[in-house]
Amino acid sequence: MAYFSKSTIIEAYRYLSNLTNDPSAQGATQVTSSLRYLFALDEFFKTNLKNCDAKIKSDKDEFIKNVGHVVAIDDVFYTANFFNAIKESADYAVGSNFFSVNAVKNSLENPNGEYPFPKRGSSPLFTIKNGVLIRKTELFNNINSVLHSDKLKSAFAIWLLRNKTVETNALFESMKKQLLNSYTEALVDSFFNDEAIFVNDFTISFSEVQSNLHVDDFPKKTSSNKPDEELLPTDELINKVRESFTRFVHLVNTHTNDFTKYIADFEDFINPRITENFPQYKNVFQIVDIDVFNGVIAKLQEKEPELKNVFADEYKGTRYAAFRTSKYYRWYLEILAFSDFRSNIDKQKKEVIAVAATSVVEKLRTHLLAMRTKPFLLLAGISGTGKSRIVKQMAFESCPDIGVLRKDPTSPGNYQLIEVKPNWHDSTEVLGYESEIGGSHYVATPFVKFLAKAMQYEDKAPFFVCMDEMNLAPVEQYFAEFLSVLESRKLIGGKITSEPLIKADIFKKYETSLKAELFNLPKETATSYVNTTSDTPELYGDFNNIYDRLKAEGLRIPSNLIVVGTVNMDETTHQFSRKVIDRAMTIEMNIEDAETPFKDFFEGGDALHYYDNPQPKELFLPKVVQAADALAQLSEEDAEYLKANIPQLLFGLNSALNGTPFKIAYRVQNELVLYFYSLREEKPEETAENLLASAMDAILMMKVLPRIEGDEDLLEKPLKALADFTAAYPQASKKIAEMQQRLPQAHFTSFWP
Repeated sequence: MAYFSKSTIIEAYRYLSNLTNDPSAQGATQVTSSLRYLFALDEFFKTNLKNCDAKIKSDKDEFIKNVGHVVAIDDVFYTANFFNAIKESADYAVGSNFFSVNAVKNSLENPNGEYPFPKRGSSPLFTIKNGVLIRKTELFNNINSVLHSDKLKSAFAIWLLRNKTVETNALFESMKKQLLNSYTEALVDSFFNDEAIFVNDFTISFSEVQSNLHVDDFPKKTSSNKPDEELLPTDELINKVRESFTRFVHLVNTHTNDFTKYIADFEDFINPRITENFPQYKNVFQIVDIDVFNGVIAKLQEKEPELKNVFADEYKGTRYAAFRTSKYYRWYLEILAFSDFRSNIDKQKKEVIAVAATSVVEKLRTHLLAMRTKPFLLLAGISGTGKSRIVKQMAFESCPDIGVLRKDPTSPGNYQLIEVKPNWHDSTEVLGYESEIGGSHYVATPFVKFLAKAMQYEDKAPFFVCMDEMNLAPVEQYFAEFLSVLESRKLIGGKITSEPLIKADIFKKYETSLKAELFNLPKETATSYVNTTSDTPELYGDFNNIYDRLKAEGLRIPSNLIVVGTVNMDETTHQFSRKVIDRAMTIEMNIEDAETPFKDFFEGGDALHYYDNPQPKELFLPKVVQAADALAQLSEEDAEYLKANIPQLLFGLNSALNGTPFKIAYRVQNELVLYFYSLREEKPEETAENLLASAMDAILMMKVLPRIEGDEDLLEKPLKALADFTAAYPQASKKIAEMQQRLPQAHFTSFWP
């Protein structure tokens, strides 16, 4: 005889997280809760030969003890659902809370009705009538909807026997015998009736002594198929729930114009009681599960019987604010409890680009795809083609309906024009500098101020910097730091983050003056100014918190920032180095060689204006930075197609560029994958083959061909090879033909006319 080893038990436990495809989805916990309650009820029946009557205290106490047999890891800690962190409660709150759930409560209020549990889905495991938990063997086969694979059944059996001995030489028979000591034959046979189903692909090992399970052996956070998904921090959860609950109340309540004070009184009344009895909660708005809320209220009523009058169904003349608010909060949580469609909402959030893209002017589609690939664009072409106007148009179309961002009818608050000067030769013109003139201080440029402003609306809208006539000065000189930091961006915790452009020490050293300069504050009040001034429209958001971030992290590229440079490619300007073109998405903008554009001029396009329904920020901003991130989020079919085809595609491109300094490397490969990812967001039904062809054509035009320039000796053969290579790519093929045509005439050619 031996015990299962700790490693075997933990492996089985971890596999049980697969009871649900998405542990973060609403209702996932109830999938596993149905198991613990069914087995607790069956153990009760085997011992007492009757069903469990919730109206009898001894029945309730024994049921709770039996729940502990399913979920306990020791005398104090237990698992609520196999995928969240271990919880602490000596009386196994998941057992005592069960008697507060709606099924039990409803059965007591309507004693003639019979209520299935679980209430979701069509596969109940038992029923409840007049407070009695009724074991029904005809429902036991429904356990297959919960333990939906042989490996899950095996894992659950191992978990149930974590404290029992087994015979290693006859493992299946021994396990079944031990299960039958606690549970009825009907239940055991429903999930563990055939040795053939016992999947032995766990790493099963044994121990001579019972394994001493410890809380540190178990997962500390939600195990989810979604990468890097974290639960909201406590304070953020409380604030978000309070805000959404307040909106809910103001929608459903027709008697009180402002319910905010009622909610505040409710918190003041209930929070100290909750914290005293449940130290894991510091605020009622941490509780977002209706069953937990009902269980907490039931516990409070046990300790203070007079609270039954406060939390009654009808007002009984005590604590009206608490009575009314708790009733609304139950309604609110009831809606959350039945909101199994929230996974559909999450899915549709991913589809927002496909929907939004259909409503955007087609001529902007190339720009949107480019900036979602990389938020640094170069719009190049002859003067007067509307390059700067397009940037402002996108800012107008995406500007949210926030007063301070819409106060100027001619320029949206999420737009900043920066005119590049010919004498810019270092980064101080962009990022500012330390100065001793007039006292030690840091000179913050419009670019720096705008980045600080963008930080305050990072979750609200894209912010556009238009670097006008960007190549009047050498870009790689005045913009060098930005170009380098741009390449440092990474996806961390679901948010794109870069290295700092300006170190944190600067913001610590010059706090008083720099805070005043960044946020238009009087210098003498910059350190103590409170963000509640209603008559100061030039203030943007919560600047104190933003400045704390600057002191801690430095100024980084905000995840909602898009930089667009407009350039005129002629003999009066500096030519772009390959370093700059490598780091940008280049879009050529020239007048079509036809009468149409000049005729269209008289049609008088829409004047720039704000929109009642601005375009979603997702339409403009990248979600991923590295190809690996994109591949992880694409379908397996797409990912495998790209891995199989992109290497040979880029090898063919480099072969065509043999003998030139224009060969491409990993950056182009990375951005080809990102461009494909952006296309897939718009066209979820398109074939991977067609999307890759479109992406390759765009990358050739934006990343590869703009780098090519030279004389006949350098380019004659490579252009012929590129003509063959680009035959399948319409835009690139047309551009190569144009470059070939210019080569013998001028004995020189480039991407630019």
